[in-house]
Amino acid sequence: MSELERTKTIPLVKAISHEATKTTYEAIELSEPVLIQVQQFYDEQAKSGSLSAMGLLISLVSNVPREAIKKMAFTDYKACEVYMMSFLAYSPPPESGVTN
Repeated sequence: MSELERTKTIPLVKAISHEATKTTYEAIELSEPVLIQVQQFYDEQAKSGSLSAMGLLISLVSNVPREAIKKMAFTDYKACEVYMMSFLAYSPPPESGVTN
């Protein structure tokens, strides 16, 4: 397995905005989630389902307000989801060495 990409910028096909902060986002900056963010993802998944949970994780990692993430084009969401899933599905390769 190749090394995980630690950060990634996802350019959005459709900019999203957050009215309360008067901020518009044309790209989402993602990175490896920390353990508490992954825990929040799994808690939200159990409570509200996978779509809501991934939206929360994208918001937590990118620091883009969740209300703005909810307005994201589905294709942009899927690009973010594919990147985040590389971490959620990650298993380290078995050690390759001879032990006695």
